[in-house]
Amino acid sequence: MDKSYSILKFFSHVFMIYGIIIGLMNIFCVLFGASAQSVSTIFSLGSAGISVSTSVQFLFAISIIVGLRVIFMTDMLIKKMPLVVRIIAMFAGAFATIIVFIFLFDWLPTDVPLAWIMFIVCFVISCAASTLISVLAEKQENRRLEEALNRYKEEN
Repeated sequence: MDKSYSILKFFSHVFMIYGIIIGLMNIFCVLFGASAQSVSTIFSLGSAGISVSTSVQFLFAISIIVGLRVIFMTDMLIKKMPLVVRIIAMFAGAFATIIVFIFLFDWLPTDVPLAWIMFIVCFVISCAASTLISVLAEKQENRRLEEALNRYKEEN
């Protein structure tokens, strides 16, 4: 858990995620934009890319989700919540945020069950992947710290 968190870290996380998402969405626009143009406002420009309004919507949604990360994955506001509960709360908040944006901005056709199934499958896969990456990164960091501690003990 991060013990300290700054506004610069917040914006760093927001714009890192934003850059990745916009890059991926532009690739999706090139590949599927023409066929998805009538299905979702995300692809309103077809294969030409993402509109400014959609881009701003993504920036706002990402900012909310990174804010949830600050709340649940640092010790700034919640100090005694178990990690598993924090992760579940974080993903539930992210899911709820995206659902709100889907309804507010017509990101998905809300009356098409297949669209919801595909969204949920993609969300679960991305949550599993991000959790796996986080666990692996933490294990690597713990291993590095343990090696440094062992070197320190040997020297003293």
